[in-house]
Amino acid sequence: MSKYRIPTKIFLEMGGWRQPLIMVDKIDDYKYGENGYVKVVKHVTYNDPWLSGHFPDDPIMPGVIISEIFGQASEYFSFLTDICDIYREKYHVELSSLRDIHARINEPEMLDIIRTRRAQVRGVLAAQNLKFKEIAFPGDSIEVVSKLSFSDANGFKHYSVTAHAGKRLISHGTIINFRESK
Repeated sequence: MSKYRIPTKIFLEMGGWRQPLIMVDKIDDYKYGENGYVKVVKHVTYNDPWLSGHFPDDPIMPGVIISEIFGQASEYFSFLTDICDIYREKYHVELSSLRDIHARINEPEMLDIIRTRRAQVRGVLAAQNLKFKEIAFPGDSIEVVSKLSFSDANGFKHYSVTAHAGKRLISHGTIINFRESK
């Protein structure tokens, strides 16, 4: 678990989602570069709106919601990479971890980069190829890791994703997000 947290207000500005569709409770880790990844956490609670109608007598986390966690985690990975690229280009300083971003997150220059880039980028979950191995229940914390496998010339980004609840592998596979700049 990272001790470098992004303040909630800024975290919400980085994502394109609002309640009840925020599927990432926190970004736990991030690594920039060729072997980069993002690790996010979603806490499954009894009062999550989708649980009341999904097997009401035996509530479990719907697979489609886990897919959305994968999509949002992957977009956060791309967005963090974008702001690291922009910061390096403007200030000749490489930000390679969540710790580096955390150290600069309250600087006006970084806030400007975040707000400007969020206004420019639109991303949507385009496709998925996932295998579901286990079930997530209320009270579980789902830890998702997303790594960029490759980007194609048409704006599609292909991510390798995994979800664990504790030591249990819940799901893994590929998520494809489409991103475009306005």
